[in-house]
Amino acid sequence: MGVAPRDACDNNAMPAPATPAPAAAELLHDPLTGLLSRAATLDALARALSLADRLQHPVTVLFIEIDGFGRHAPDAPDTGRLELAVAQRLAARMRTHEVLGHWARGQFLAVLPDADVASALVLAEDLHELAPRDGGGPTISIGVHGRAPSTTAPLHDLTANLVVAAQRALEATVANGPGRIEIEP
Repeated sequence: MGVAPRDACDNNAMPAPATPAPAAAELLHDPLTGLLSRAATLDALARALSLADRLQHPVTVLFIEIDGFGRHAPDAPDTGRLELAVAQRLAARMRTHEVLGHWARGQFLAVLPDADVASALVLAEDLHELAPRDGGGPTISIGVHGRAPSTTAPLHDLTANLVVAAQRALEATVANGPGRIEIEP
């Protein structure tokens, strides 16, 4: 039994070109800021740690928070504009091999491959200066944590430990006052 040739008008003759689903794009990028999503940032951190371990280079992360952001209503129009403005200013200061992701409302995570803590502090100070301290806008606080290469722990654990340590450093800024940079040893 032969197969009849498809008619040129048959819609099933050629499959439709695949287009990425909007949900897939949102898995990689935050729809509000355009930065990498939390999951994509964690993936980038894991890749940076893997490469750093092979090359014996350090990796440092900056956990950045807009001070007082949690006091704003999450659906207020100015919170989205504020978050977008801060994200754009932060992203403009990042180098091409560094990664900036949107972690949560008012929070960002920067992955700095090849940077020890001293080098990362230079960038942290630069980012910190983006926020005016004269009452003209929001301040930001930054938690910093870096690690030297190590192949003794699983990559997933290293990734989680690095982020948690940077979060602990950020929490210290709450105890010591907003608009600060703290280092988690």
